[in-house]
Amino acid sequence: MIKIQFDHQAFSMQHFGGISRYFANIQKHLSQYDSFSFNKGVLFTNNNYLKDQKFPVPHAFLKPWYKKDKKIYKLNEKYAKYCLNKHDYDVFHPTYYDPYFLDIVKAPFVLTVHDFIHEKFPEYFPNTDSTVHNKRLLIEKATHFITISESTKNDLQKIYNIPDSRISMIYHGYDTSTDLLINDTKIPYSNYVLFVGDRWAYKNFFRWLTAIAPLLIKYDINAVCAGGKSFSSTELEFIKRLGITNKISQLQASEAELKALYRNALLFVYPSLYEGFGLPILEAFANGCPVAVSNTSCFKEVGGDAVSYFDPYSVYSMTSVIEGLILHTDNANKLRVAGKGQLEKFTMQNCMEQTVNVYQSII
Repeated sequence: MIKIQFDHQAFSMQHFGGISRYFANIQKHLSQYDSFSFNKGVLFTNNNYLKDQKFPVPHAFLKPWYKKDKKIYKLNEKYAKYCLNKHDYDVFHPTYYDPYFLDIVKAPFVLTVHDFIHEKFPEYFPNTDSTVHNKRLLIEKATHFITISESTKNDLQKIYNIPDSRISMIYHGYDTSTDLLINDTKIPYSNYVLFVGDRWAYKNFFRWLTAIAPLLIKYDINAVCAGGKSFSSTELEFIKRLGITNKISQLQASEAELKALYRNALLFVYPSLYEGFGLPILEAFANGCPVAVSNTSCFKEVGGDAVSYFDPYSVYSMTSVIEGLILHTDNANKLRVAGKGQLEKFTMQNCMEQTVNVYQSII
């Protein structure tokens, strides 16, 4: 039996999010194999994707003492070190880039490289951000790499000169078994353009606002931002200057609510300057939502011919593409159909089988 050791990082940092969901899916899949066992390396987490799983100490016991994420992170790191020091595993797969384990791990370790946003857009992150440094330390020591797109693989090779033999490009998969009909979810508007996720600088949120503002007014439609934190004072001031305060809302969304938002939107717009993969595109495809997306980085790999592309640096380009899908519902409907077909290229089964093959190959 092959034993895989994971660690806590993604599950300590995220309540929701693509990275923690990715590792939760791997663990779920491994549990179906008689030839594999795994240790999560997590003592306590508020992560949604592990909420129904068992842990060494019951949540009811620890939760009153560990309500803050920083405390949870420190607790879990101690536990992860304890698990790693036992050396009772064949492969280690860390869930993010903290190099705390480098002096402990003796077995081969696989590093999933999600993107190179910090390397490509350093101006968008604080000078104190250690992600680039930590990632380099792990890349220099990793046995094998998984990249989630050809775009990310190319970036890894350009920056670190890693040979093909040490990289497996494995696209994210989408689990269609979770797509249940949602009939009781309240939607704030009837006609709206959808934005999903955090609004970091590279997500291009302010340019998106500038592009959609005249359309919201012209066509008497609205905008919904799902996920991320509440609008900041800077964002609220910008929205006010655009004259769309009453036409835009921000809300936290559960998995079920997010699916309902996709299903009822006029279209989903993904204006990021760069992403490693772009999982929301698959979410939109699965829920029959037309997609307009940036023509940069990995998006053409994921979107294919099933989305409309715009220049993310051009407000005019973004506005034109969005308006075209609002006006021409026949084109939007064609994208709905094409999206379902494109989604079939990104099955969870393929993703997981290729990941298992990586574990087997490096022992």
